[in-house]
Amino acid sequence: MSRADTVIRNGQLVSVTTREVLRWEVAISDGRIAYIGPDARQSLGTDTEIVDADGAYLVPGLISAHDHYEMTLMSAVPFAEAVLPQGTTAAIMDPHDIVNVLGMEGMRALIDESRRTPLKAFFTVPPCVPPAPGLEDAGCEVRLEDVQQGLAFSPVLGIAEAMDFQRIIRRDPEMMRILDWVRERGLPVDGHCPEVRGADLCQYIAPGPIRTDHESTSVDEQIEKVRQGMYVVVRRGSIEEPLSAAELVDRLDDTSSLLLAVDGCISVEDMLAHGHMRYAVRQIITEGVDPLIAIQMATINPARCYGLDHQIGVIAPGRSADLLFVNDLRLFDVSRVMVDGRFLEPPLHFPRHPYPQHALATVNLTPVTANDLLVRAPEGQVDGDVAVRVIGVHDGALVTEEIIARLPVRAGIVSGDPQQDILKAAVFDRYGKGTRTVAFVRGFGLRDGAFAGSIGQDSQNVVGVGACDADLACAINEVIRMNGGVAVVRGDSERTTLPLPIAGIMTDASPAELAQRRAAIATALWSLGCALADPIFALSLAITLVVIPALKMSNRGLVDVMRGAIVPLFAEQ
Repeated sequence: MSRADTVIRNGQLVSVTTREVLRWEVAISDGRIAYIGPDARQSLGTDTEIVDADGAYLVPGLISAHDHYEMTLMSAVPFAEAVLPQGTTAAIMDPHDIVNVLGMEGMRALIDESRRTPLKAFFTVPPCVPPAPGLEDAGCEVRLEDVQQGLAFSPVLGIAEAMDFQRIIRRDPEMMRILDWVRERGLPVDGHCPEVRGADLCQYIAPGPIRTDHESTSVDEQIEKVRQGMYVVVRRGSIEEPLSAAELVDRLDDTSSLLLAVDGCISVEDMLAHGHMRYAVRQIITEGVDPLIAIQMATINPARCYGLDHQIGVIAPGRSADLLFVNDLRLFDVSRVMVDGRFLEPPLHFPRHPYPQHALATVNLTPVTANDLLVRAPEGQVDGDVAVRVIGVHDGALVTEEIIARLPVRAGIVSGDPQQDILKAAVFDRYGKGTRTVAFVRGFGLRDGAFAGSIGQDSQNVVGVGACDADLACAINEVIRMNGGVAVVRGDSERTTLPLPIAGIMTDASPAELAQRRAAIATALWSLGCALADPIFALSLAITLVVIPALKMSNRGLVDVMRGAIVPLFAEQ
């Protein structure tokens, strides 16, 4: 046996293949595992470094089974700086947000940036851009030829979440072109199908076959999807997840189809304070999942799902030497991180990526006025009140509800009612098409002022919420002025901004700087009465995500997600 560069002794190796803990030693050569076993003395050479693990558990580097750089507001480099010291060493990345803005050129740019870090980022090609054609507009429309272009990039594994489940169930011709082509080549296809059950679920899975889902709304739904041959992704992070991971695990004799992911749903503040995948692992352990099963869900299970277990996900010969030193499996406190056989020494700083100028000038929207935000009552109604559909937002949740509320009409104009927490919401197309929707939302709690951002998931249009039309127009104009970002406005003098220059949705500022700017935005909003723990999250995901139930809005109108249809603002009463 060749001599090792490093031998780790006095550790407790977590075997994710047999779910046991072994008092074994680990030898590493050229960044890969060379030996695991009771005694690595045959691997010792005169220059071998001996690492004393001091009784720590040796855990494979964690893999986020489904993730998005863009949802964290960080591009690839600062994302890696934030997550690597916390034990995330690999991730399956879906770049559908930047593709919505810049097409496959945006995906290629993120891949190029990711190569500047040791995080093992594996990419998938988004097939649903915009996520719901006919219901919204984006900067790009992905067809089979675009998917083929994206699959030529490296490292690309397959197809990202097929989120327009209605198009697939209806056998939309273009979606079938894409899925038929990838099926013939045996490529994996990720899913996204909340509340799709029974015959519709079979109809959804079959064309791919679509192999994963991360959007179930009940444990029964998750079990059904496992029975139908899918991998179920359990999501944890900064948002409230109503489903019990412990119940799911307890109801399955075989948990190899369960994966763990963050899915971009985590704030940079939580990353820095609690970890990334480390936080997700600890959360499900706290819920009652056995630590060894939780670790499998974050290592070997996703590695096998994506055909990567010959590279990562297990401490075994020939695999990358990505190891975590963990003092307590239940607390999951990562003390040291090794990537490719080298210890990371935080704080990390990697070279920034030079994006082309056109990727930094993506908000093609002329300034707006308060008149652009007027909601006119139904024809013939001058005063009184009118029944309207309102998007009900819940703190920390992706799912919304449809609320019917009566709002005042004065001189033919419908107003919001901050006293009832019903505020004006607006979505403006930012790709030069000139379309917009103005409606109403409940749950933000603003008594005054407004905020807006170029981060309306998934098509990344400009979205805003306000208690005052003039302030809402000013907040949108601040976003236009920055060429992307988030802005809070109150009156003529109060401005708080967070620039997001890369495609209008990301920054390459350090994680610490981003955390400071996010905190300033939140503080400004809380001072205006905002009731949400993470208002930026709600602005980005709760209003415009037209593939998550129930009522959302796009630049084309209010969207009933489960029907896949535009519905009128005014409700019949």
